[in-house]
Amino acid sequence: MQKALLSYASLVKGPFVCIFLVISSLFAFSHAAEKAPQTVTLTKPGQVDMCLGCHQEKPDKAHGREFGCAFCHLGNALSANKLDAHRGMVKNPGELKFVERTCGQAGCHTRQIKWSKNSLMATNRGILSTLRYYWGEYPDRNEDISIESIAAFNTHTHAVDYFRKLCGSCHLWVEKGKLPDFMAQKGGGCTACHFTGTKEEFLAKGGKKEEWHPQIIKKIPMENCVRCHNRSGRIGLSYQGIYESEGYGVPFEAGKLKSDTLADGRFYRKFPEDIHHKAGMVCIDCHTQREVMGDGQRHAHLEEQLEVRCEHCHTQRPILELIFEASKDNSYYPKGKRTPLWPRLSLEKDENGLYLKTKMNEKRHELKPPAQDCTRPVHKNLSCQACHSTWVPQCYGCHVRYKKAEEQLDKVSARNTLGLWQEFRGFIRHEVPPLGVLEKRDNSKEIVVLVPG
Repeated sequence: MQKALLSYASLVKGPFVCIFLVISSLFAFSHAAEKAPQTVTLTKPGQVDMCLGCHQEKPDKAHGREFGCAFCHLGNALSANKLDAHRGMVKNPGELKFVERTCGQAGCHTRQIKWSKNSLMATNRGILSTLRYYWGEYPDRNEDISIESIAAFNTHTHAVDYFRKLCGSCHLWVEKGKLPDFMAQKGGGCTACHFTGTKEEFLAKGGKKEEWHPQIIKKIPMENCVRCHNRSGRIGLSYQGIYESEGYGVPFEAGKLKSDTLADGRFYRKFPEDIHHKAGMVCIDCHTQREVMGDGQRHAHLEEQLEVRCEHCHTQRPILELIFEASKDNSYYPKGKRTPLWPRLSLEKDENGLYLKTKMNEKRHELKPPAQDCTRPVHKNLSCQACHSTWVPQCYGCHVRYKKAEEQLDKVSARNTLGLWQEFRGFIRHEVPPLGVLEKRDNSKEIVVLVPG
């Protein structure tokens, strides 16, 4: 019996060994047949990088080829084999799910990663907590909730599911390219903002196909901001003088619907632009790094993360002098650890006065004090926008329909799930901006423009 078993085992084992040897030989032959890199590069950080022997891409100057590929994209830079070299590699180093190993590694942007992950653009805490409060799911508007937490625990209350289906594409945790259509350009962690250029644009300028690489930038163009900031308050549209009109597509053009449409198909009309946009200013000229990327604290609402107000530029000379001096002191945030009393603005000074220097075109704008009427005690609780806004978009009669048995794309998980949400509105208008009272967490009150969205 034992002999029979041994014979049977030998019969089974023999062919298996032969097949294994044949596959191993073919695998080894295919590896040997691959063209190995002809050069081995020692990168600026002192690492050996075989990637550059094959890859000809040319990144931006700050993240140039002297750093190698694996320094940002991970993978195995010591392997001359494509399969081994690409194992563990990441396409977009800016994605928040592994950013500590890429952009946030030692010697790079470690502090900025903490700031960004706790910022409102990453957490969406204000939207989520307010939504859950008004839907009766939480007792106040200050819940410590985030995109990361609802994704990790797969939270699907009615309010959160509504957010996931209709609002969930505008945050830093969205993986760039994972959502369909126009939403594919959103998100991507650091690259949601610090990214510009497409392959088509590069080739159109005469670039070589094998040299194309996305450019990481410090000066953020307005288009990157407006990619998300075009719904609800529609601030990114209004600033440019773009008014989302009714969905009728009028006035018609040659018998067809008008051609003025946004990326998602909404029709728009051109209205007077903001005076700062007319002067060539973009979002980052006013909104500082501390505002946009945060300060590392998990703020509950937008007004808590903002630090720039109109009065910081339109004020008296002594105050401007203080802001100018603070902006030149590197012991303050973001380069230092001290918390500044004033926002760090791009200010310049000469014998004639102080100026704001725009970041994209480096044009200087003289900073002038406000009109006397603005500083009267009776106007102390008035926001500047309350008087100086000529029009704002106002969406009225909004209501929601929910179909429990139908599916819809969950933009947080990037897959279809049960529950279809649809929004409808009565009408949209722009005349006579409505005013309201903003009650702040420090118990102060301010009269502001209301933008029903």
